[in-house]
Amino acid sequence: MTRTPSKKPPVRSPPPAGLSVGERVRLRILDGAEELFAERGFFGASIRDITEHAGVRLAAVNYHFGTKEELFRDVILRRATALNTERLRRLAAVPQRRPQKARVGAIVIAFVAPVLESARADQGFRNYCTLMAQVANSRLWALLLVAGPMNDIAAAFVEALRRVFPRAGEHALQHAYQFLLSATLYAFSDNLRLDSLTKGKLRSGDFDALAASLVPFATAGVAALCDSRSGRKAKSKRKR
Repeated sequence: MTRTPSKKPPVRSPPPAGLSVGERVRLRILDGAEELFAERGFFGASIRDITEHAGVRLAAVNYHFGTKEELFRDVILRRATALNTERLRRLAAVPQRRPQKARVGAIVIAFVAPVLESARADQGFRNYCTLMAQVANSRLWALLLVAGPMNDIAAAFVEALRRVFPRAGEHALQHAYQFLLSATLYAFSDNLRLDSLTKGKLRSGDFDALAASLVPFATAGVAALCDSRSGRKAKSKRKR
């Protein structure tokens, strides 16, 4: 299926000025690996494929990363570190005195908006989104290499929800975060499903439109799941 380009397609961000030759080679390997891992998966992209795609020598991967697993880890952490730093900054700024629904919406936006803003400008980040949607739905053991930072950001958002819903059970809070995460991963995966389902009328690469729908959808879902009053009502109906 042919992808329909957006009016202003994102391009890969240029490398920072002042990098040494070695740093530029390392960045080219990361960019090439990110693109091929997103396209072919961890096992489908060999080190030789990656170095040929990046235009570097085979030995460069061993010099800069050591192993394919370590390269995979660094591909993910490069974006995840910056992304989660911005998420935490926004999360810390969520007003605590606003109405409950507004606070939930602000938490959801703190999670979603950094992805949208990065993907708008950088094709490399879009490759990262596609890659993360794939690996999140697998049992790839290499994910254990990045579990720590991923668990840390999850814990921060679960705790933020706990402050809004102090009566919510642990299962509701954890499930709410998992559903927020999975919906975000799918929405930004650019998997061409919308293109196929609507015969091109809607595009899976239209991240702005998807985010505009994702935020109210996730806000309502998280609130319904975590609101202890909803839980009590559901139990009352089952007893009847």
